[in-house]
Order: sequence, then structure tokens, then C-alpha cells
Amino acid sequence: MAKDFACALTHVRHEGYFLEKWIAYYGGLFGRENLHVVIDGDDWEPDVDLTGIQTEVLLDAPRRRIRNDRFMAKEMSGRANTLRKRYEHVIRGDVDEYVVIDPDSGLGWEDAFKELTEEGYIFALGVDMVEADTEATPIDRAAPILGQRRHGFVADRYTKPFVITRWNNWAGGAHRLLNRPTVISNHFFLFHMALADKTVAEERLAARGGLQQHKSFVDHQTGRLDAIADDGLADPIDFAEACEIGRAQFPVEPDGSVAKRPRPATDPRATEQGLPTTVPDRFFGLV
Repeated sequence: MAKDFACALTHVRHEGYFLEKWIAYYGGLFGRENLHVVIDGDDWEPDVDLTGIQTEVLLDAPRRRIRNDRFMAKEMSGRANTLRKRYEHVIRGDVDEYVVIDPDSGLGWEDAFKELTEEGYIFALGVDMVEADTEATPIDRAAPILGQRRHGFVADRYTKPFVITRWNNWAGGAHRLLNRPTVISNHFFLFHMALADKTVAEERLAARGGLQQHKSFVDHQTGRLDAIADDGLADPIDFAEACEIGRAQFPVEPDGSVAKRPRPATDPRATEQGLPTTVPDRFFGLV
């Protein structure tokens, strides 16, 4: 029997808005029957229609952030590699991450995936979207985010190996694959939406237990919230230039060797969050 073309896999904990958006986006691309959602914990139920979607509940995940990242990397890698036996392409990502193809490429998903390396993976260039000071109006949750929000950072930390076609295993946080060099796509982008709206970000923090979570999660989430109005956005780099810098510098270690995970840009205009930029109109409405 021929393999199905592609499926999408994610894990969630206390999610509503982004899970609903993730299902609508990837379900529209590959069909709801090819979506796989791993629910973290049996102490909550998603308030989202999961009809026709493959779901399972994962118990006993550690609550310390680094341990949780490593645990999930192992668990989700195992599931992705199992799904790979049925599907040609297995997309794995967090529920607030959406991979798109640059409209200027003129490519559909099947042709775009021909870019994958012989090792069976590719990294999507990450764009960390944020709510800038000039965009303080809450987003319309029924409408696409891109267009309502257009400021962000071409970011090494969200440049991720999002798809596999051969046996591969993610490391903690899914920022790299074990024993694989960084190879960045020329046309796939990963839009990270966790900070695209401050109200949504604060609601997610509260839904996950707020300050009652393990300190490691609280520190990470509140630190990221503080980054929303980063000063670098006042002087953005042209999007095409920022992407060119990212593709050239993220895959390289300081000594010039190939990096096993994307490294921060050495460009003097880069901030801790990445290369500040403005997303072009051609992406508006995609997510």
C-alpha cells in the first residue's frame, strides 16, 4: 500500500487557541485524519473539537522544564519514527509553530519537500513573531495572525528541523536532531506565534498554572513575555537581508565548522531574540 503523503504531530498541555489554530492549519493541508495530537497529562481536557484526529494521553511527564524538554524529545521522536513507516513525511512541531512555504517560491508542498537532504530532514528558517508597541490592539482570534502582526525576529532558536523522511531523533526542545548538522531550507519558514499577542501569551501562562508551575517554566515564560517590546524592532533589517544572514550564519560554529544546532547571528544588528525584521505582505493571511 502506498504511503500517505504527510502527517503532522504535536503535543499539548492546557492549550485552546493555538491547538484550534494548529488543527485548522495542518488539517487544511493534510486532512484531519492525518493529524496526531499527544495530550500531556490527564488532569485537563482540550476545549477543542478533536473529531477525526488521532489523539492519545501521555502520563508522567516531568514538570521541570529541561527534564520535560528531554522527555518529550524522546517520546515524540519515537512517535514520529513510527509514523514515518506509514507516511512519506512526518512534520513535528509545537502547537504554536506553523511552517509555511515562501509564496515567492511558487512551490507546493510536494515539490518543496524535494529539498530534504539524503539524511531525511531539513530545518525551516525561524521567524519569532511578537506584539510590537505599535500593535497593541488585541488580535482578532478568528482571523489569521500574519497581517495583524508583522514584526518579529529571524531567530536561530526557532530555526528547527521540522520534518523527517528517514529515522531521526530530536534533542530537547526540538531545536536540533541528534548527530545531524544544521541544514536550512531555502523556502520553508517556521513562524513561532507564542508572543504574537500579549493577552494570549498571558492566558496560556495562567492556564498552565501561572506562578504555581515549576519555577523553571515560570522563569522561561515570563522572560519571553518581557521580550515582546524589544527595542531592536524600532530599526528592523530588511526581511530578505535578515533571511540571507540567518541562512549564512545560523548553521556555522564560531570556528567555522558546521553547527549541530543553529547558532546566533554574529551580525552587529542582532539582538538576543534574533535579527529584527518586518514580515512582507506576501505572507499575510497564511497563518
